[in-house]
Amino acid sequence: MAADQGLAADPAAVSVVELGLDTSRSATVAPVWAALLTGDPAAQGHGSPSDEVRDPTGRVPNLWFGDATDAMQRFHVEVYVAPEVAEQRVAAALAAGGTVVDDSEAPALVVLADQDGNRGVLCVAQPPATSGSAG
Repeated sequence: MAADQGLAADPAAVSVVELGLDTSRSATVAPVWAALLTGDPAAQGHGSPSDEVRDPTGRVPNLWFGDATDAMQRFHVEVYVAPEVAEQRVAAALAAGGTVVDDSEAPALVVLADQDGNRGVLCVAQPPATSGSAG
């Protein structure tokens, strides 16, 4: 297919990134992760018969849930958003049942947790720093 499009195939290149979270309560925690990752709790189960979180736009990685027998967190996610949507994203995660763990650096950084205590960090994307002006 790549050759038909005048492209060179690179099978070793990463094409999709998915995240996995081990939890025994995927149905409970999935709405928080859907809200945090996509801004929409309804993204839970999108395109999937399970609790998997899928962004219909494909801008963020899919999140699937594996079985776990304890509450030990298996990962954390940092989600970078534009400053103008940060407050809405936090509100969506809270409305889905999440809690704020640390907002001491808000709005630049807010640590959220789902009902199992798994943490996600909402970060406000900042433009790169510019060097001092000439003069």
